Amino acid sequence: MLDTNVFISAIKEPKKQTAALKLILKIAEDPSIKLVGNDLLAEEMLRYIELLKSETAVMILSTLLAKMEIVKVSGNYRKICKIYIETPDKADILHAATCLQTGSILITNDRHFDKIADERIIDVWNIGEALKRLL
Repeated sequence: MLDTNVFISAIKEPKKQTAALKLILKIAEDPSIKLVGNDLLAEEMLRYIELLKSETAVMILSTLLAKMEIVKVSGNYRKICKIYIETPDKADILHAATCLQTGSILITNDRHFDKIADERIIDVWNIGEALKRLL
């Protein structure tokens, strides 16, 4: 699962070929990589598309959404993750719960996920680690 901050890093200046953009392109083109998300993640990404008004960003998001399995997360997974996420942002809790429910890896540079990663509740990779492992 790609956190919103990875998406934002990729679409802010796609001409710079950032690590985040390389990662997203790898995930999009590799049929062996499964991508999961939730309704809130898709909504967050759409909001950034509206703010940035970039055709490249629209194409990237379209590719991601076409590949992404949108998961409805059960409340029990949210309760577990809420214990370990030290932010009032419900999106972070939902993203972690999506990964817990599906056994997916969360790719993010957000430090709010450190505790849940340290406790090994879910696997969390930063962009650099994801690139090393996937390329």
